[in-house]
Amino acid sequence: MPDLSMIAFASAVLLLAGAVKGFIGLGMPTVALALLTLQLDARSAVTLIVIPMLLSNVWQFWRGPDMAGCIKQHWRYAVILGLCVAATVWVSQSAPDRFLRVVLGVFVLAFCFFSWRNIVPAIPDHRVRLFEGMSAVIAGLVGGLTAAWAPPLAMYLTGLRLERDAFVQALGFLIAAGSVSIFVMFIAVGHSAPPDLAVSAVLLIPALIGFSVGERLRHRTDPERFKTYFLGAFSVLGANLVLGALLR
Repeated sequence: MPDLSMIAFASAVLLLAGAVKGFIGLGMPTVALALLTLQLDARSAVTLIVIPMLLSNVWQFWRGPDMAGCIKQHWRYAVILGLCVAATVWVSQSAPDRFLRVVLGVFVLAFCFFSWRNIVPAIPDHRVRLFEGMSAVIAGLVGGLTAAWAPPLAMYLTGLRLERDAFVQALGFLIAAGSVSIFVMFIAVGHSAPPDLAVSAVLLIPALIGFSVGERLRHRTDPERFKTYFLGAFSVLGANLVLGALLR
């Protein structure tokens, strides 16, 4: 179980990560993991964020405009994502932390690049099923290793050209689906112990506070300026994760 100083550090991280999620609609796992892995191994970091990640995204999905329509449109993605996450967690039980850090760092950089450039093309209607399956498999593989599934998820949903509220609701639904799979499999393979999950439950509080603050700031702050500073800082963090793991 983490000591009090680590719990305080994790609380500050989840407060910030929740604020980012409230401000731009995604990024809580990516932000939290990039910072928590400065002090923890990757699997311990995922354990600490799994309950805030799950419940905050259930909340995000619940508050959306059309739950039934969202499920109808994205249930196939959710099923493929959940199965791929479960399979990846199972087969990667002995994967070294160094490898997980490199994967996390690469996908933090990918998240920053595609968010910054905003270059995702629209997906043609006759190709939606193909890209849905490809994106779900990639997100499941990455999610099972690091829970940093934002790049493939966000790219796919951006390609669908969803309305803002539908986009945010779909993210909540799909990340919640993947989070259930991680939660169950981390317990099944022994990555998550009850004391660590208890701390994860406590960390839901700063995550939700940060989420509420981020939502308020979204209406008072220039989002493009915030996005530039945020992505610049996390590009440095992503590069640090990759280089730190490779140069050990």
